[in-house]
Amino acid sequence: MVKLEKEDIEAALLLSWLKYVPVEPKIVEKSKRKLRRINKNETPELQISKRVKNSPSASGAGNPKRVRLSSNFNGREAASSSRNSNPVPKRGRTLPSNLPGSLPKFPPIENLRTLIGQCSNPFVKQLTNSDVDEHQGRLLLNNEYVRKQLLPLLNEKSEDLTTGISVKTFDPMGKYCNMIFKTWGNHKTYLLLGSWKQFVQEHGLKESDRVTGWMFRHSRTGELCFALTW
Repeated sequence: MVKLEKEDIEAALLLSWLKYVPVEPKIVEKSKRKLRRINKNETPELQISKRVKNSPSASGAGNPKRVRLSSNFNGREAASSSRNSNPVPKRGRTLPSNLPGSLPKFPPIENLRTLIGQCSNPFVKQLTNSDVDEHQGRLLLNNEYVRKQLLPLLNEKSEDLTTGISVKTFDPMGKYCNMIFKTWGNHKTYLLLGSWKQFVQEHGLKESDRVTGWMFRHSRTGELCFALTW
């Protein structure tokens, strides 16, 4: 509760008495200033208590509800809790087009529909300058992808990446070129060699083009094949 000084109490009593006795305007104005100073010095608890008491709900039927405030009441905390009571819903994430989940499980090539046996998950490769360089003539494959998706499809007894495995690489029209799938150097880099240079030239592939690829077993011959689309 606010502690009122003796002068403040006297000023309040004086104003109530002045309603019936004419007084000089200067004295009245001085008393009003004292009362305004008292109102300014009221604590938040007392001010809110007055609002609740004078609110329409308090004047209606039934007992008015009491508002209990802690001693360390903070107006900013109240505003913050009000904002947090209705959080803005988060927007769902969309699946990027270059992730396997958004790509066809099998190559979308009409001529291969009945020829695809065991098949890897697809990969997306953005061609680099070295991938389309005619002096290098190879497609560099992602090491992690090859180890997780392609190596499990190999026959360890008859297929050796060190010496190279003959594969057929199909284009979007179902036409193929004979290539070699093998490792290169001491760092176990995985490449497609052979007719890759010819494949690039025939289809006009260039740097920054995105190709999607699969490796699969031919359902009739059992040989390894690649299919590339873009």
